[in-house]
Amino acid sequence: MSRAEKLDDDFMLAVEVPLDEIPLIDFAPFLHGSPAERAEVADRIRDACERIGFFNLVGHDVPADLRAALFAQSATFYHQPEEDKLLAAPPPGSFRGFIPQPPAADGAHRSRLFEQFRIQSEWGAIPGLEPELSAIFHQPNRWPPQLPDFRATCMAYYEALGGLGRSLAHAFAIGLDLPEDRLDRYFTRPLNQLTLLHYLSLPDEGGAELSNTVAHTDDGAFTILAQGEVGGLEVRRRDGSWIAVPPIEGSYTINVGDMLMWWSNGRYLSNLHRVKNRGGRERFSIPFFMNPNGDAIIAPIEELVPADEAPTYPPVHVGRHMSRYFVKKG
Repeated sequence: MSRAEKLDDDFMLAVEVPLDEIPLIDFAPFLHGSPAERAEVADRIRDACERIGFFNLVGHDVPADLRAALFAQSATFYHQPEEDKLLAAPPPGSFRGFIPQPPAADGAHRSRLFEQFRIQSEWGAIPGLEPELSAIFHQPNRWPPQLPDFRATCMAYYEALGGLGRSLAHAFAIGLDLPEDRLDRYFTRPLNQLTLLHYLSLPDEGGAELSNTVAHTDDGAFTILAQGEVGGLEVRRRDGSWIAVPPIEGSYTINVGDMLMWWSNGRYLSNLHRVKNRGGRERFSIPFFMNPNGDAIIAPIEELVPADEAPTYPPVHVGRHMSRYFVKKG
């Protein structure tokens, strides 16, 4: 889809639909069940990934009190004066810590109407990647010195979501009729990112085209999103219409990213989505981006490419691809 087509999409209103348009899947049988139960869950996940690229997940074993604690820390952080938040702003050349809403976010169509706090893996330099690009990924995380529990809560949650992500990678692989550990090799030093997002409500005078985040796909493998209490997430159907994805208490919203679509040779859909917070309240959400190793090469898995066909997507170097993302959007 071209940039112009994505812009046109942002003028289309989303509609409310039955919840089963974005299926609700219980992950507990996959984590704790028999081989047959695990296969059934993987089949449901595969169907959602092929149809719309999104599903909601319960039974994930992430402690509810840990998730609640992180939302509380996020609210505490964003309710501080701006000068206190800026104590955790990244230095030049880094993209971790507090990223304020740009001053130019004035309600124009392509404004970025949110602020964010980024936490990433600290693996060090990426083998084989140019030093100036590799440096993007081996900066230290930034932390607000005035919030004593912020770092520990973020890192405990980061580890918990990394574990859930590894289990989801097994389910994605089984759904593609691959060995469940087929993707493990790509996640030994993953470039995962946890982001605490804060969206103000869109102004009443904003037109239908105004979004907090415009239509986009996620660059990495997949995303595990905690939506919070206020809706606003919208997803594009294959027919081009948009649907609202309301939050479900205790669930995660999972979506396929570009790299999982490439691995699957296009079977899984990395789908356009956006945020329009028109609820009259501030919105908090916490996505965890499951990203492969920085030195990995992502291409359609050979077992999924028919012998008489060329792969649908060319090979992509993870670190080089994702460094472009930060240089462009950071």
